[in-house]
Amino acid sequence: MLLPANPNAFARYPLDRAAHHRRDSAWLARALEAPETKLLPFFRFRPFVIESGGRTEPGWLGAHARERIAPADAAPLFLGLDQSGAAHFAIDMPDARPLEELGRFDDLRALGPILARSDLPILGAAKSVFEWHARHRHCANCGGASEIAEAGWKRECPACKAEHFPRVDPVVIMVPVIGEKCLLGRQRAWPRGMHSALAGFVEPGETIEEAVARETLEEAGLQVREVKLHSTQPWPFPHSLMIGAICEVADDKETVDAHELESARWFSREEALQLIAIKHPDAFCPPPFAIAHQLLKSWAED
Repeated sequence: MLLPANPNAFARYPLDRAAHHRRDSAWLARALEAPETKLLPFFRFRPFVIESGGRTEPGWLGAHARERIAPADAAPLFLGLDQSGAAHFAIDMPDARPLEELGRFDDLRALGPILARSDLPILGAAKSVFEWHARHRHCANCGGASEIAEAGWKRECPACKAEHFPRVDPVVIMVPVIGEKCLLGRQRAWPRGMHSALAGFVEPGETIEEAVARETLEEAGLQVREVKLHSTQPWPFPHSLMIGAICEVADDKETVDAHELESARWFSREEALQLIAIKHPDAFCPPPFAIAHQLLKSWAED
């Protein structure tokens, strides 16, 4: 279901998730035998891609390929139905060699800027769920081994009957502004010259606006006066939901927390335009597929 425009990569999931089919084992079995069904392999959380006509594309296979590339007990992840009704699945392969002559398994972060925007939400969702399974093989309630259920969207514990569902970590990401300038931070591990929005996880019992204000104060020592939510972005590294905001602050006297940031820098609106156009003389910002870029672009062009 496509909702109003969202400028962020990994947003606007193009498939009907058709969650009611996840519990229907008979339907899933038929779907995995249907000639129109598509199957996307993953290996170590990397999607399979091919080169076609000078473009990099997801390497969708027919469902019949499942028996040749994965063990019989491998559980395909049901991703949804396209507009024609064809089912889409992803499968986590234990070995990349069966497909090494047809394409490659590549890092999704590197693929983000070059794949079609309509492909990224599907690949991002699959990657997030596969990583969740890898980190949650045991029941958090009793410690017993859990099992995959509901076409990959759930784990069940046969010992204590506890149910576990894929987690999403909410993260606020914000650009503090005052007048005609905005603040961007820099982490020591980043490439030289890179600056980006401030960010941090939402804590239990905290609203989004409170998290924006707290993180801005903790990282930059700035008091937030107003929070304007901009957009959200599923971020599959490994399974966050980025909640973007532009926040007005009381003054421009920042105090950087050295544990959070290496430094912070104020940029004028004209400099922000240079950053998003990759024309600034000594600084740059994240690429367009990152929500930090879209936040900065929205403020600079307003």
